[in-house]
Amino acid sequence: MSETQFSAQLREATAVIHDDVEHTDFMVNLMEGRLDAEAYATLLTQYEVIYAALEDRDRMFADDPVFAPFHDPRLERHERIVSDLTALGSGDIAVTEAALDYASRLAAIETPEAMIAHHYTRYLGDLSGGQAIGTLMGRHYGIGDDALTMWDFSDLGKTKPYKDAYRARLDEVAATGGDEQAVTAETLDAFALNGTLLAELTAAREQSVA
Repeated sequence: MSETQFSAQLREATAVIHDDVEHTDFMVNLMEGRLDAEAYATLLTQYEVIYAALEDRDRMFADDPVFAPFHDPRLERHERIVSDLTALGSGDIAVTEAALDYASRLAAIETPEAMIAHHYTRYLGDLSGGQAIGTLMGRHYGIGDDALTMWDFSDLGKTKPYKDAYRARLDEVAATGGDEQAVTAETLDAFALNGTLLAELTAAREQSVA
């Protein structure tokens, strides 16, 4: 292994696919104000299924010595997503096959390394670039704060120290008996699942306006 800390190795190993996912047409158009509040509600509907599965599995691994340092109930988003969807009054929005497949993958997690990978992909993303989403949804589409609680992490205090501490925990994965390579492999799969979801939303949006 390189002497580079694992958190940096993981970021480097996933940089290309991370960038590809962020630049999926649906996400770019949503963030640049070219869609509408319904498009945001559609994304949130997919997240409701995904985070329900993620957080159910998170609680199952809470006492695992490899995963336990990452478990933090303050990160949980599912109840907030449900509340946001109610505030949006989004009606009957279909859950995509990609979201169902993603949720199934999460429900089948059997190792702490896989749990860390998906936890990292979702929550550290929410604490990083995801923070812009709430601001832009309000600015572009007039969505009120009561429908954007998904992005409120004020319970954690300042996000930078929290993210720094999270990365430090990643650097200790091997020391707690975890397999770094397994975390990296599953993180690549997690980003791929996100990419497939956004590609499906892109295709559905294009079809709806054709």
